[in-house]
Amino acid sequence: MAIRLFKNLFRKHQKGHIGLTAEEAYAPLPDDFMWEDTEKEAVEPSKEEPAPDTQAVVSASEASVSEAPAANQESAVEPEAAPEAKENAQRSVSVWMYGYVEERDIAMTLIRTGIISAFRSVSEDETGFSCRLTQDASVKIKISTNPENVSAQAGYLLSRFQDVYLSERDVKNAALMQIEVFNAFAEFTLNPPYADSDVQLLTNAVYKIAESVCGFVLNEKVELYRWDQKLLISDDGRTDFTEFMPIRRSSDEASKADSEAADAQRRLKSIEILKKHGVEIPAEMPVQLPESQAKLREPEEIIKRLTALFACALKAQAYASPSDISAPHAFVSSVIKRLDNQYNVGRNFTSKEAEYIVRGRESQHAAFRLRMESCHVLLWALGLVNISWPSERTDVENLLRIIRDADTEMLAKIAKPRPLNVILSMHDVTFRLHSICVRAGEEALKNINLDHDVIYERHYALNWLLTADGISDWDMVIPKT
Repeated sequence: MAIRLFKNLFRKHQKGHIGLTAEEAYAPLPDDFMWEDTEKEAVEPSKEEPAPDTQAVVSASEASVSEAPAANQESAVEPEAAPEAKENAQRSVSVWMYGYVEERDIAMTLIRTGIISAFRSVSEDETGFSCRLTQDASVKIKISTNPENVSAQAGYLLSRFQDVYLSERDVKNAALMQIEVFNAFAEFTLNPPYADSDVQLLTNAVYKIAESVCGFVLNEKVELYRWDQKLLISDDGRTDFTEFMPIRRSSDEASKADSEAADAQRRLKSIEILKKHGVEIPAEMPVQLPESQAKLREPEEIIKRLTALFACALKAQAYASPSDISAPHAFVSSVIKRLDNQYNVGRNFTSKEAEYIVRGRESQHAAFRLRMESCHVLLWALGLVNISWPSERTDVENLLRIIRDADTEMLAKIAKPRPLNVILSMHDVTFRLHSICVRAGEEALKNINLDHDVIYERHYALNWLLTADGISDWDMVIPKT
């Protein structure tokens, strides 16, 4: 098989073409929780969910869309009606505000205070607030801090923005992280009849309230703005930011408590997953990497590391298969040259990798050949392949088809990076499996269907991905158990 792979590996190809079908690249993940993407499902918002207008003024006709656009559908905007002519045909205008506050009851207090100062004739009942914007225009406000409701809201937003192409990739990732921490939202609905100027008044009022809770405002065009009216991310890939850090209106102690709670939940889930596979692990074993200490690598950095590992693994494969590759030195030189053209790989090697490429010893081939398993993890983190229970070696041919026909720009464009919580979950389960491998004999591993080498490489790559122990140098990573 190796000879067929390598002879065809770097065949001439049309630049920018990936030799991988959509079905192959994005095949559904296995049903097993551990190996599937744990992002929340897209949830279509109800009338209580996202869809306002946040930047300047939305015309009364545009604002006539009464509900948030459903997931995977374009926001419906009605044609402009003649001013005043169809006042009675107006529909409600809705604006959504999201935020994170230290305690949920504080959110209600802060928002209530903002409502009283921004509106007049405010009344409150079990359904929410009823207010007057002007003499003729009324506003209905519903507030929720219910975890399930807020989670559904966040899931909807994540589904809308997850596949958006944003040139500022760091901003997109930070925006998605911001959405994940929301724990309160409010819906403001302007009911007819109203004038065009009332829409602007509503917008101003919502931003005034948002400022008090460091909130974010979503409009019916699916544009998410910060309280200072700067566009964070839009459905069509726009942003006003070049840098953005997720914001929580909470103390350091509260953030630490949230992180610890997430770690505890992750540990319990890992134990549950392992039990399903017949693996027993001490329940008291803590997480190796707390969420508060994790720092996820950027996609561009992952691609550089991926291509360096791939080149080393190819060399090891060539020299480890002398019957298949008659002239491994010439083959490796050709491979490195092509990878350098596609990925500038010569600048991506660590010192140990560079030495191996130049004068690798026979005793090193086996270890570098296993780096294909690390390549698999990095491609998984980029959202380009699936990953399964670590009982067998990776399908090298599938990795080859992805990498050989692309370049740095294309991989960055088609990547769908997995979020921090998903990679942390994979890391925790892998850490526990590695601990089992270290403590159990080879016979014990056969009984639970595990490949120690695969698990070691995965643990190594995941530690690097998350900058475990603060180590950023690949050669210095320590997959501790």
